[in-house]
Amino acid sequence: MAKGYKIIVLGGGFGGLSAAQNLDRYLWGKNDVEITLINRTDKQVYMTELHEVAGNRIPPEGVLYSLKEALEGTRVKLVVDSVTKVDIQNKKLFSEKGEYNFDYLVIANGSQPTYFGIPGMKENAMTLWSLEDAVKIRDHVQEVFEAASKEKDPEKRKSMLTFIVGGGGFTGIELVGEFIEWFDELAVRYNIPRNEIDLRVVEALPTILPNFKEDLRTKAENYLKSHGVKLMTNAAITSVESDGISLKSGEKIYTNTFIWTGGVEAEGTAAGIEGIEKGRRGRIKVNSFMQTNVPYVCAIGDCAEYVDEKGAPMPALVESAMQSGECAARNIAADIQGKEKKPLKLNLHGNMVSIGSKYTVSDAGGMHTSGFIATALKHAVDMHYLLFASGIGMVIQYLSHQFMEKKTKVGFWIHHAKVRTSMAWLVPLRVFLGIQWLIEGVNKINGGWLTTPNLIQTMIPGAAGAVSGASQAAEAVTSATQVAEATAASAPGWYMWFMQTFIFPHSLLFQWGIALGEAIIGILLILGLLTVLAGLGSIFLNINFMLSGMGDWWYMMSSIPMLAGAGRSFGLDYWFVPWIAKVFKRWYRGRQKSV
Repeated sequence: MAKGYKIIVLGGGFGGLSAAQNLDRYLWGKNDVEITLINRTDKQVYMTELHEVAGNRIPPEGVLYSLKEALEGTRVKLVVDSVTKVDIQNKKLFSEKGEYNFDYLVIANGSQPTYFGIPGMKENAMTLWSLEDAVKIRDHVQEVFEAASKEKDPEKRKSMLTFIVGGGGFTGIELVGEFIEWFDELAVRYNIPRNEIDLRVVEALPTILPNFKEDLRTKAENYLKSHGVKLMTNAAITSVESDGISLKSGEKIYTNTFIWTGGVEAEGTAAGIEGIEKGRRGRIKVNSFMQTNVPYVCAIGDCAEYVDEKGAPMPALVESAMQSGECAARNIAADIQGKEKKPLKLNLHGNMVSIGSKYTVSDAGGMHTSGFIATALKHAVDMHYLLFASGIGMVIQYLSHQFMEKKTKVGFWIHHAKVRTSMAWLVPLRVFLGIQWLIEGVNKINGGWLTTPNLIQTMIPGAAGAVSGASQAAEAVTSATQVAEATAASAPGWYMWFMQTFIFPHSLLFQWGIALGEAIIGILLILGLLTVLAGLGSIFLNINFMLSGMGDWWYMMSSIPMLAGAGRSFGLDYWFVPWIAKVFKRWYRGRQKSV
């Protein structure tokens, strides 16, 4: 390739992924551009769900999503490496593996915990800012409960069963919410009275969740207190020791478990880059185009400091990261193509905090909601991010981890829904159901349904005999009115109105649809091809027949298991579904590039 432009995106979080995907989109058709995404692993970590791993709600793999799959259909090259130094002046990145040259650089390294210079904090506190952190917390908590169950000394046992989360922001409150549910199970498992467990939030500010309005803060506080959580506000931490924490008031709280979630700063490599201007906590200052003071270097997401024309700083949210990534990509493309740059216009939809799996507070979309509705909305938002970042496969993975593979206690229905069995057991049912539908369709075709009008009316009880032969069609039906009168007792009035208005006047067309539909559904089920769609078609046809008094509950009950994807075992869906998913993703990427 002739010398062109090398663009590197450093960091594979939501912001970096958005930047890489949109660079491919905005520079589509420009063959002298090379786009590279460098990340420490080939997986994206869904950082905002780490508390669920720490609280043992989901397994560690539940927050990992494939970058390779997310970049499929683009020309972005994924490089797994850890960059340790950035040379802005010479346009080079350095790592243990080698070095990388660039013409444009997007820094999307994210953030890391900050300790505010509090003595002993870095050495003695656990943090929740990586998957490794989350697994460490999970394992530590289990070990502490097991040790406490054997401890005879009351003071040592009390210290073991005291759990302190420092910081009452989003991360801290979400972690405490997970602990509420998990500790109930651990107390039973290790035979520890629940009232011995002391779970606290220590916050230096006058309130927890300061980004929320008072009504939502109050709901969150009430929920936490009702579950035994002690909220210590206006409680600044002055030092952290191996056996506890000291407060500004002079009080010392003894604990074996202190987790710090009280603040973040720019990730170390990003904060250490020389030659670009920094703001508070090492964040990289950027203008409205996401450019640093060096025009060919952009910074986005948590490691960037951007203040809009109204003086409002860009918050550390997934939405901010994705939108700033798109903005940086658009403006790098504009610079290469000689087009006008466009400033960032953040369109944020609000905040959500889940306090365990059953309770959430949310101000998303300008609506203040809490409880089940807010929890459902948060799941919908999470899936929205994953859909646009990585495709439908990631959404399915999310649903599986959140509901089917949930590790902590779940409700009765979800518990039983989690029980799995081999898909192979559905194969005989699938094939038998398919044969029955195929026989129904073939019988109708042989009975003249493709050639003789008005045979569809013989499906309605009350007609002059349920005849299926073409030669008897005229005797079977007199008029739509007579049919409606004869079947008023067995078919709903609205259904008969629909049949008379839309179906009977075009009976031959609908006969084709029913007869061929039954045969096609049968063939698809036998082959195990598009099994979910065939199952839905089977349910739809049977509901229609049941409304006319001719349905069969056996068909209905046999069709429902097909929605589990019964064609993936001894069926063509084993190959077809992954193939069609790739085709869809390529089409979607191409559609984006044409916009």
